Amino acid sequence: MGEKRPHASESESESESGSSHRTESRASDRGDRDLNSKQTDGSDSDDDSVGSNEIVNVDFEFFDPQPIDFHAMKRMFEGSFGDDSDQFNTSALVDLILSQPEIGSTVKMDDDSDPYAFMTVLSTRRDSEVITQLCQYLVKKAGPKAPALSQLLDTHHVGLLFSERVINMPPQVVVPMLRMLMSEIKKVQGFDFEYFVLVCSMYSEVPGDDEPAKACEMDVFVHAEEEFMEEFAHLVFDFKFSRLKRVAEARNTFADAGLAPSRRCLVIHRSKIDSILARLEDVLEL
Repeated sequence: MGEKRPHASESESESESGSSHRTESRASDRGDRDLNSKQTDGSDSDDDSVGSNEIVNVDFEFFDPQPIDFHAMKRMFEGSFGDDSDQFNTSALVDLILSQPEIGSTVKMDDDSDPYAFMTVLSTRRDSEVITQLCQYLVKKAGPKAPALSQLLDTHHVGLLFSERVINMPPQVVVPMLRMLMSEIKKVQGFDFEYFVLVCSMYSEVPGDDEPAKACEMDVFVHAEEEFMEEFAHLVFDFKFSRLKRVAEARNTFADAGLAPSRRCLVIHRSKIDSILARLEDVLEL
């Protein structure tokens, strides 16, 4: 495992994250790029309580997907697919990711910790039941755009792009991860995708009992950067989960605020990736 860098200022750390390159030893040299995250509690008091006006610097490192990441990645997948997660074999999905460690990245504090984020891509041409399930599910959810999506999946090489992270992980990690992923797929046979499909987690405003439906049209991206990726999408459609179950405690917070979980699917042509990276660097001030 590569050595961690010393703490840097936030702007310096993020700039390095976007410009560094990996060496021959891929798993270890991800440690050459640490990400600097800082938090404040917003308090103006000068007392001695822990966390008061305190800046906490945390170093993260990039790693290849590893078997030790299995359970954390499975949990993130289940959260991403929400109430419909039991329609897919999420364990098989993670196994596919781990079977191609040369593709994709995780973000962790060290080699043995759980990942806080990961990004990878799977080919829709993989001979896998769970890939078939996912493609059929998306076509079914595409509504009026189902014929266009079905034709695209049948006639082009499409990659299912997965970008997941815990809610307090800063979006700045996305740019170096996406840049690394695009570099990796150019070097590995069978990953010459023409299109990428990304399913974005959303929350949609739910009208109250006394509110007209048209008064509530706000959609919120869980991952803020995906709002800017949508600008470059070839095809976009929204969908809701097939099944509505009792939500977990963390999601009840959103339900109580009048927000219901939904998803937005983006189909992006490979020619737009460089523009997406430039746009994200701009809005994230990298």
